[in-house]
Amino acid sequence: MKEKTIVSKTFLLISVSALILQASPALATEQMSLEAIQAQLQMLSAQVDSLSRVVDQQNKVIADQATELEIQKRVSTETLSKIQPAASAENDVKISMNPSPKIESADGHYSFQPFGRVHLDVTGFDDDKKDHASNANFRRARLGFKGKLGEDLKYKSEFDFAEEGVNLKEVSLTYTGLDTASIIVGHTKPSFGMEQETSSNTIQTIERSAPTNIFTRDHEIGLNIKSGGENWSLAGGVFNEDAGNEDTGEDEDITFDARGSVNILGLANKETKHVLHLGAGVSHRRPTGTVQFAAKPAGDGDNIIDTGALASVDTVNLYGLEVATSVGPVSIQGEYFMVDVDRSGGNRDVDLDGYYAQIGWFITGETRPYRGYKGSFGRIKPTNPFSLKNGQWGAWELVAHYENTDLNDVNAGVTGGELKNTTLGINWHLSNHVRVMANIVDVNTDSNAVVADDDPTIYNFRGQWDF
Repeated sequence: MKEKTIVSKTFLLISVSALILQASPALATEQMSLEAIQAQLQMLSAQVDSLSRVVDQQNKVIADQATELEIQKRVSTETLSKIQPAASAENDVKISMNPSPKIESADGHYSFQPFGRVHLDVTGFDDDKKDHASNANFRRARLGFKGKLGEDLKYKSEFDFAEEGVNLKEVSLTYTGLDTASIIVGHTKPSFGMEQETSSNTIQTIERSAPTNIFTRDHEIGLNIKSGGENWSLAGGVFNEDAGNEDTGEDEDITFDARGSVNILGLANKETKHVLHLGAGVSHRRPTGTVQFAAKPAGDGDNIIDTGALASVDTVNLYGLEVATSVGPVSIQGEYFMVDVDRSGGNRDVDLDGYYAQIGWFITGETRPYRGYKGSFGRIKPTNPFSLKNGQWGAWELVAHYENTDLNDVNAGVTGGELKNTTLGINWHLSNHVRVMANIVDVNTDSNAVVADDDPTIYNFRGQWDF
């Protein structure tokens, strides 16, 4: 600052002297005494000193203002960094998208998320003895909502609008506050059967097997308790009837169902990705009316085998055995069901059974994901989801399936028929939530079928998406 002041003084003195010399022509022509010149120089020096002091004062003011601005800037930055956003409705919720919008409270205790599935089927029959109707329809068209109603409560409400009707699917409330189990109340699936436990979004054939459709049940009103770990599952509950049943003014059926499973390979080696699933289930049913077992060909059309109404039934006991394995891209799955119908009034007990076995191979290398806590297989995630621009073609799976359902018990006077289906299929998984399926089903029935020895061939196609 001192150097700047000296320079400023010198500059001012020179400038003022030059101006005086230019402005005073008389100085050039008229001689002045030495004393007069010295007096003028002293006066000019005093003026320069005065101007220099003014400049110094202005420089000090500017420097002080710059310092004050810097201090204010630093304080403002520190203050703003400490200020928290004001509480508002926008900060009380979290919104995500996977794969549908989910609205959730900041603490995660309350949430709401829509979900749904659409299965569009085209079915063609190469008829044999009977004329079966080829058709295109929505096999499933579901919409629902799920979420949480507190830290330990989950809800789910799902409705099916297929075939221009409305049917209840899962409508339940689940308590999750126990470390060892979940308690489910409402309209939910009884725990019986591996294929039934597997979602229709992820089963390997377009329709579940006839033994599964005949001997297990879909959603019923009841109470179910489920427990499980990475490689085991256990569930049991008590159930009434389907919520869609009409009120007949009579007591409704009561059933008790239980199922358990283990992944032997997973228990032996927690690091392995291979699966050897063994499972078993039992269903004890106390019907209040008649009992009937029947099946459609490949789940579509009219019943092709049917016991008719069995009267004087006291109890129905069903037993199921399960085995499945998954090693890399290959999976094998099978179940066996045995049914014992106890009747009174001099009627003989009825024994029925059925089984299926299937094998799948992902030619693109994917592996069916196993969910040990449920004892079933889950959703396929293609390694390279379908994308024309990226040259990716999703996951491709080949499936072979065989099943046998025997509704004949000649000793008991029941001749419902025997059904044997052989299915070849291909599944194209475009993404996690989009799949195209094609099945060819060779149907073989016996002389006791609804139409004796009716053996059509079925061509079944499905386009499905879910969210």
